[in-house]
Amino acid sequence: MTTWILALSSPAVAVVIALWGFRRGDRADRLRMLFEIQERYLAQRARDGRRLIHTRLAGRGADGVRTCTREELTSIGHTLAVMNMIAISVESGLVEEKLVQRSLGRSFASAVDGAADYIDHVEHERGFRPYAYAQRLAAKFRAG
Repeated sequence: MTTWILALSSPAVAVVIALWGFRRGDRADRLRMLFEIQERYLAQRARDGRRLIHTRLAGRGADGVRTCTREELTSIGHTLAVMNMIAISVESGLVEEKLVQRSLGRSFASAVDGAADYIDHVEHERGFRPYAYAQRLAAKFRAG
């Protein structure tokens, strides 16, 4: 009788252990990804771009974009590309939105808002709207 119980319960126990381990690994992977995106967000080049967004663009309209040098615009574009990558990671489920919102939400939303004129400028120049994921995530952060 014991052999039958063991034979019938062993596969179920193995599946439960595998699923528990998978879920735990999934959480660990998401946490690792959060640390990776935070590292990119806090990298000096991205910080420089956010500083330029707030000091050279925010609230200045199209004049802010026109007065920026090519290097400053490149730095701003790089920062927004990093932020777009973060938003894609959130939207694809690689990291939890709430964790990102708690760790960088306010800064993220204010930088995207401050770069609105730059994003409009790039859309006019290239014919498509870039950084759509970052704008969508920033809107979610502002709403909730």
